[in-house]
Amino acid sequence: MLDKGPAIGVSDLAMATAAPNILFAGTWNAHRPPWSTYAPLQGPGGGLYRSTDSGATWTQLTGHGLPDGDWGRVGVAVAPDGKRVYALLDAGKKSGLYRSDDSGDTWALANSDERLTSRAWYFNWITIDPSHPDVIYIPNVALYRSDNGGKTISIVRGAPGGDDYHQLWVDPENSARMIVGTDQGTSISLNDGKTWSSWFNQPIGQFYHVITDNEFPYHVYGAQQDSGSAAVLSRTNHGLITARDWFMVGGGESGWLAPDPSDANIVYATGVYGSVVRWDRRTSLSQDITPWPASNFGSEINDRKHRAPWTPMLVFSPLEKRALYLGTQYVMKTTDGGLHWEQISPDLTGAASNSASEKPAGPATVQNAKERGFGVVYSIAPSPLKADEIWAGSDTGLLHLTLDGGKTWQNVTPNGVGDWSKIAMIEASRFDPGVAYIAVDRHRLDDLRPYMYRTRDYGKTWQAIAAGIGAQSFVNAIREDTQQKGLLFAGTELGIYVSFDDGDHWQPLQLNLPAASIRDITIHGDDLVVATHGRAFWILDDITPLRQIASQPQGGTVRLYQPATAIRVDNDVFLGSPLPPEEPAAKNPPDGAVLDYYLKSPAKQVTLEIYDPSGKLVRRFASGAKQPTYPPLPIHPRWLPKPAVLDNAAGMHRFVWDLRWSNSGSSEEIEEDEGYRAPRGPRITPGIYQIKLIVDGDDFKQNLNIEMDPRSSATSAELDEQLRFGLEIFGEVHRGRRAMAEIGAVKKRLEQVQQKLGSHPLELLKQVSELQTAIAKIEKGSGPSMMGLEAANSGLASALRVVESGNRTTPSQAIEVYQQSDEAAKARIGEWTKLKSTELPRLNNALQKVGVAPIQISQIEREVEYLTSQ
Repeated sequence: MLDKGPAIGVSDLAMATAAPNILFAGTWNAHRPPWSTYAPLQGPGGGLYRSTDSGATWTQLTGHGLPDGDWGRVGVAVAPDGKRVYALLDAGKKSGLYRSDDSGDTWALANSDERLTSRAWYFNWITIDPSHPDVIYIPNVALYRSDNGGKTISIVRGAPGGDDYHQLWVDPENSARMIVGTDQGTSISLNDGKTWSSWFNQPIGQFYHVITDNEFPYHVYGAQQDSGSAAVLSRTNHGLITARDWFMVGGGESGWLAPDPSDANIVYATGVYGSVVRWDRRTSLSQDITPWPASNFGSEINDRKHRAPWTPMLVFSPLEKRALYLGTQYVMKTTDGGLHWEQISPDLTGAASNSASEKPAGPATVQNAKERGFGVVYSIAPSPLKADEIWAGSDTGLLHLTLDGGKTWQNVTPNGVGDWSKIAMIEASRFDPGVAYIAVDRHRLDDLRPYMYRTRDYGKTWQAIAAGIGAQSFVNAIREDTQQKGLLFAGTELGIYVSFDDGDHWQPLQLNLPAASIRDITIHGDDLVVATHGRAFWILDDITPLRQIASQPQGGTVRLYQPATAIRVDNDVFLGSPLPPEEPAAKNPPDGAVLDYYLKSPAKQVTLEIYDPSGKLVRRFASGAKQPTYPPLPIHPRWLPKPAVLDNAAGMHRFVWDLRWSNSGSSEEIEEDEGYRAPRGPRITPGIYQIKLIVDGDDFKQNLNIEMDPRSSATSAELDEQLRFGLEIFGEVHRGRRAMAEIGAVKKRLEQVQQKLGSHPLELLKQVSELQTAIAKIEKGSGPSMMGLEAANSGLASALRVVESGNRTTPSQAIEVYQQSDEAAKARIGEWTKLKSTELPRLNNALQKVGVAPIQISQIEREVEYLTSQ
């Protein structure tokens, strides 16, 4: 075992695949201190080691061509036979690529090009082509390649491109096939690196924080590592959220974003080195509004006028819409979009002034870092209830509060929160100005335990509130629900948690969210939005059941939750060819009303009924309903609509009603005409609807408020008329489809009768033929003067489509199509009804006389009940 103590880790490990007992390892002494720095702090202990007994024993390799002195990060690679070895060494002036041709016994500097060891603490990786030991790859800000054992290098792929390359795999069976790992994802080459696949099919964005704007649909904003700040719609008008719905936002790869609450086109962003920009979406122009815009590149944080971490805090006041706060070592404020900044606090970090002319010698440590001027205001929380109440927390472990807009500040740090316990997030309560919550992060002190605290008296006393959080799940974020007091959410390094009792107890809320670092949480309306480091943004649509669990804990065997307000959003049904499944896309939130219910145990029968404001039945669903079947189609089943399923199993269930009327509106019939190519019922109008859940005979009721898309200009009168006309047409469509289904069944029986008659009297065959001719006339019509039922039904469906295609007055031409089609449909249905009561019974009598089974109308109608649902 290779163990060099707790301060030194293994930076790289390489195996000779044809001689797996031969191993090489690099060691590295580096760590991230709890104060903000760019590069990690390094110490002695970097080295190169070899094992020839599969790692049982190790020997450090020194001299023989290797540089002396302290090393930083070490990268190492070995050819399959174990003879050719490369080492990428961060060794000060002697840094570079070293090569051995004798299994590491002797070494020579192959290449000292500074590009290969640039930011060695971040890169320093080597890949050998398994089939050609002279061919190597070195990932950095570009992907470098050497074909001559490292003597010269060329760029395979790289800047500009905004990508950092970290690892490369070469297929041992075919060197032309490679996979490269970057900060944005992985790319594949099949042609020796000439072309590469996209990484945009991998949802692995590393977001630091998340915030939303006030638009509908709202945008989700965040800054992502090495890919810049970005925003994406929470829902789209084309069914999926795709790359077309993202846009870049001014600002850097880290920091906070702050959409202007008065103008969604303006977004403020912080970045590395404490920069602040004001970005205008209309022109995509970023104005630098940094409080002191002198260049800080390459300087230590404690040398700057305004100290700032990698993610400088930036937040608008919930009450003063123009007040924007920034964290440095001070709390800073602007009310004019960054044209002027005001320092409204003293240094709140406890750190010494950075004005000293002489810097102390020796490394910075936990014990002396504050004395050397490190420390920043890491979190700020203006109160949603009092404009002058502002909380501020530092990475040095201090928490301060002002109740007079910054004139005076008091230290309200909880007892036991020691030095360099970073106040990662503060949440000022929306329900009580004396209540606040904080998340404290100590993982850079090698303490991975979760720490959260709550105060109910303006910070005079604090209670620890981390019970139930995983033992090594340190906390990055804590948020309070915007509507339900006592409902809290916590984002940890290993997932997300919920508390229903103001933080006294926590439980996981992971659901289908991948295990990832949850860096930030925000609540927009009824949605829970999280920023993850590694799996991009996620939204939990509609958290109203969580709010009701917090307000009224579960009791009884059945619970129908009060639904959230549903928004009727009307989009075009077809916007071009759909994206293939290989393209990256996220689901839209559900279209319709989200209805949640809980069953403590399985139910025999569950029924859901929806009534309009006048008490008329709109829709009825039942568990166990038959699923639609489809004829053979030239499309993959994934493109077909998924049926809504009313579940009767034990547990929580979510059912989405698409805000449409039933096909019949009759309590005796359940969801007819929901199958392939069946026209859908008209859309409902806004109002208060009643939801009734019937579980094994017991009723449970809730009201459902439905509102119109705020972007729609339709008036109530227009929507009411649209519904009236839509229901009128739909009723005719339904009757026409039933008649056509009956006609189809009778035609099939008549064909069977013809076969059975065989050599029976020609008179009977003639009677069958005449009936078939009469039916064909009803079905197909007889020239332009007489429209058949088939064409009439098509016209009715077309008119209904036009009525449902917009939120305005129906075009006159559609009304004319409806009138003509309706007149013809009624006439043909009347003819069919007469034929069923006259000609068909007459034929049945004749069939019975010759011993042929009659065509049973009642049986036909039962079959139609099935056919019209397919």
